[in-house]
Amino acid sequence: MTYMENISPLKAVMDIWKVKRGKPEDILSRQQSRLADLIIFARSNSQYYAQKYCQLPEQITSLQQIPPVTKSELMANFNDWVTDPEVTIESVKEFVSDMSLVGQLYLGRYMVSTTSGSTGVPGIFIQDKGSDTVMKTLMAIRGTTKLKWSDILKVAAKGGRNAAVCSTAGHFTAFSTAERLRLKHLNGKIRAFSIQSPLSTLVKELNEYQPPLIGGYATAMEILAEEQKAGRLNIQPVAILLGGEKLYPNVREKLGSVFQARVLDLYGGTEATAMTFECEEGQFHVNTDWIIFEPVDEYYQLVPPGKQSHSVLITNLANRIQPLIRYELTDRVIMSPEPCKCGRPFPVVQVEGRTDDILKFSASNGQIVHTLPLALKTIVEEIQGVRRFQLIQTAPDQLTVRLEVDEGPRDQVWENVREALLDYFATQGLTNLSIEKSDELPQRHPKSGKYQHVRIDYREQH
Repeated sequence: MTYMENISPLKAVMDIWKVKRGKPEDILSRQQSRLADLIIFARSNSQYYAQKYCQLPEQITSLQQIPPVTKSELMANFNDWVTDPEVTIESVKEFVSDMSLVGQLYLGRYMVSTTSGSTGVPGIFIQDKGSDTVMKTLMAIRGTTKLKWSDILKVAAKGGRNAAVCSTAGHFTAFSTAERLRLKHLNGKIRAFSIQSPLSTLVKELNEYQPPLIGGYATAMEILAEEQKAGRLNIQPVAILLGGEKLYPNVREKLGSVFQARVLDLYGGTEATAMTFECEEGQFHVNTDWIIFEPVDEYYQLVPPGKQSHSVLITNLANRIQPLIRYELTDRVIMSPEPCKCGRPFPVVQVEGRTDDILKFSASNGQIVHTLPLALKTIVEEIQGVRRFQLIQTAPDQLTVRLEVDEGPRDQVWENVREALLDYFATQGLTNLSIEKSDELPQRHPKSGKYQHVRIDYREQH
């Protein structure tokens, strides 16, 4: 049995707590030892890595000797990539196609989450027990660094309920995690609230639940803040936990002011949920004892601290079922050349996150309806044949769709997209919108290189 298979929650807590104020060289020693173990394990148990590394020396002395991998590459070689022969892409796809299984363990032992495919390729990611333990412990210990003991006591006094405001349209990480905890031992203490619900329904449900902890995307919480200011939402959270989108300073200030709550941010991903934690100084620190973080240029060469990267390569040292070694994330980051004022030994990173816009439409009764970008994205992403898309508000009552089709007749895929969007808008009280098809394909942002999926593009808004 390997170290990762044998790691218990108590062992993980002790390990993570021990390096809280440790020396950088001690953290590096832990990292390098875990990397060596991971490479040996991957070579021995993954056909994909065995073949990819066959020309490499037995003793790898530098991480830069190892070729990077991409999501599309790994997904194309899924059955050879995973280290458990019982895991197959066919059975995993069947599992995630069944929404009644959200939160259940695949094969009775693995957590499964899907990604939305923001770079054009959806992903299916699996965590074994050891990885799940480490990531949850990192989030529990370091991810709550900004909370004070008085905050924790307030949460307990208010019942300890946690609301996850997230997409419930697939086996996405936030939804799967909330459901897993609910099914396991926290029924009544954690609940997922769907961003696909009409806003009035979401507000009503949150008013009834009264969560002292609430988590979600920054855009969702910004809309809920407007509902709170208007008096329709009436909750008193102690803390707001954010992730998955860029949190702008003005939005952070707004959320803290409107809800009178502590605002915590997190940069992570489905591939490694606890890549960073936020300190009291408001800086993201990389969990380098469990995550190797390499900002690189377009040729996968390391960029120096202080310079923006083209992308970032991550190595998840905890996961054994799906080894991620020098895996490319398309985020652009800047590593700080200076240590943080908080005194923690973990490096500081600035991240350029998602920047989709909140769309505003007028309902037939004159009411302004705010539309969550993530809700729109998940609707389109679930339609078969869609490869890439962009939803652009080009007038107060018009949405233009740029569509790239992966398979099937383009006209039929377009009609399915249009009907799905019209159905969703109808649930939001928007029955007078025009949805138009563009002849243009989706376009990357000229600076970030990413696809901004949902945005506003008409003069009246500026």
